[in-house]
Amino acid sequence: MQALDKVTTETMRFEAPVGQPIRYKTLIFTVRACETTAADEVAPDSAAYMTVDTQPKALPGRVAPPGRQVYKGWMYANSPGLNPLQHPVYDAWLIACKTSSPVAPAAKR
Repeated sequence: MQALDKVTTETMRFEAPVGQPIRYKTLIFTVRACETTAADEVAPDSAAYMTVDTQPKALPGRVAPPGRQVYKGWMYANSPGLNPLQHPVYDAWLIACKTSSPVAPAAKR
């Protein structure tokens, strides 16, 4: 994933493992699924189904304001504008899905 703070122009790339919430400033990204097309496809692409919640950090001595969901759906690496995150301060888009290498079966003796 890559995120942009439109106010400070700060960008950050980060990994968001499936099922593990990741915070970027006041946003919390939770990737629910991440798929990549086969290597032999004409137009290789990655797609991730995710939710993005906003959860402002609590000020010292105060309770954090309630969070709310600001995005739920599929993001496509090759078409970031297809289903974009609509937020006044942040932009975020999918770069790619990271696939783990298959484990070779143990040799039989």
